[in-house]
Amino acid sequence: MIVLAGLAVVMSICSEADAFVATSLTQFSSTAKLAFLVIGPMVDLKLIALQAGTFGVRFAIRFTPMTFALGVGVSALVGWVLL
Repeated sequence: MIVLAGLAVVMSICSEADAFVATSLTQFSSTAKLAFLVIGPMVDLKLIALQAGTFGVRFAIRFTPMTFALGVGVSALVGWVLL
């Protein structure tokens, strides 16, 4: 899950295209793909730069890890319960 979530941050693809990319990642579990789909639109490189420029670097340093951890945690919980 962490690998695909990190990949979503680095790839910075739009939320319309990430479903097609997630479908092609057949070697990963459904829960990891869910984390990829959840983290991608919330945390990526361009959003981190935008938040740092708009709200300041201190905000981005605090907001990004919290959003990443919450997205991974909720994905793990939903994946455990539903998938």
